[in-house]
Amino acid sequence: MKNSRFFDGLVERLLRTGISAGTLRATGALMWRGVLLGTALYLLLGEDPEANLKLNGVSYIVAVVWSYYDGMFARRVRSMAFVEAIFLHLLGIQVGNLLAVTFGNPLLGT
Repeated sequence: MKNSRFFDGLVERLLRTGISAGTLRATGALMWRGVLLGTALYLLLGEDPEANLKLNGVSYIVAVVWSYYDGMFARRVRSMAFVEAIFLHLLGIQVGNLLAVTFGNPLLGT
């Protein structure tokens, strides 16, 4: 019974700030896709800096395609899919960098 009052209080606070459950769900989905993209980038790192730079470009294309088919495009907001892809790409890069700093590069053995 205590937990339900606690969650009701959180819902009321969110409603007062103007954040809806749909917004939180969409933000969570974007964050999760960013973590998946960043993990893929981390696992594909290599020794060649040029290949890593090309991988960066490919990851943006993947983010755009992913945003088109699973994000804003699926909700019929085509113009925002590029903006969503930018956020997804930047989030993926940051997650990949965090994993590389934390665990080292898996392919280089560092």
